[in-house]
Amino acid sequence: MKKRSLGILVFCLLLFGLCGTAFAAEKTKSPYYITVNLTANVVTVYEKDAAGNYTVPIKAFRCSGGTDTPEGTFRTSAKYEWRALYGNVWGQYATRITGPYLFHSVPYFEKDKTTLEYDEFNKLGTTASAGCIRLTVRDVKWIYDNCPIGTTVRMYRGEVKEPLQPAAVPKVNRNDTVRRGWDPTDPAAANPWRKGTMQEMQLQTAETDDRIELYYEKGAYYISASNAKQLFAFLDREIDLSADGNQVKYDAVKVSYDGETKEIEGRAKGDAAYYKLRDLTNLIGAEMHWDKDTKHITIRLDEKEILLGKDLPERVPEIKDEATFPEKLAAFFMMQN
Repeated sequence: MKKRSLGILVFCLLLFGLCGTAFAAEKTKSPYYITVNLTANVVTVYEKDAAGNYTVPIKAFRCSGGTDTPEGTFRTSAKYEWRALYGNVWGQYATRITGPYLFHSVPYFEKDKTTLEYDEFNKLGTTASAGCIRLTVRDVKWIYDNCPIGTTVRMYRGEVKEPLQPAAVPKVNRNDTVRRGWDPTDPAAANPWRKGTMQEMQLQTAETDDRIELYYEKGAYYISASNAKQLFAFLDREIDLSADGNQVKYDAVKVSYDGETKEIEGRAKGDAAYYKLRDLTNLIGAEMHWDKDTKHITIRLDEKEILLGKDLPERVPEIKDEATFPEKLAAFFMMQN
């Protein structure tokens, strides 16, 4: 009997722990509840309402389950920064849901961030796994970092309308030999998908003509706190942008406006936090327009306008009613040139 018990114990250890370092079970009650729609391949994260029930959806992730993925309600039991997976491959930021079924990244050929199975990555959003729940690194790392062991996970199939729609997952070009081995969402500094540039921009308003720096990455502009305060002061809006680079988590950063704290997209550049410009303009209710021909950004709020870009046209001086006759005459001749 003792030999049989010992054999069962060894089997369990091999099944559940030796390929990665698992955290001990946490007694803390989870602030979140997770559902997985195996038909739609969508993961939804809920937080508690005022009554303490998990009714408030806060995040939705595109995923890939499998035909063998079980339905039911489970509690997570272990976490692994790297985990050996079926098929002699590896996954990042794994969280055990039940038995051999995990949340984890799209598989890697080796325990190495540069060896992504890029063809499998492009299947996210379809039923494609051997049974686990695959997600992008950004999304699965959020679960790994924020959902303690013991978090409830409910998995089901059916035509159910989910409360939130997840963002589209970027596609990896298999001919791009520089970037195809990386998950595009991996926050690692060495990720070639994250290479952005600092760009000097001319800032033009009715009152000033100045220059600021913006950070540009993958079609989006990000602005530092000091430059944002200067820009929004002209629009008579004040946003609390007190975060530093260490407070940018999962490409997100918190800001406060009009008595409420919101989470918007951000980037860490050294010790500084950079805030997505479009998210900030949306927050204050301003309109932001990108002109693809001139490559100029126009921000409007009420009757005020800000122009950002390189080689902006010379600003036409405003002729004020209280201006003297010589001032009006000088402005008139400037407009003729």
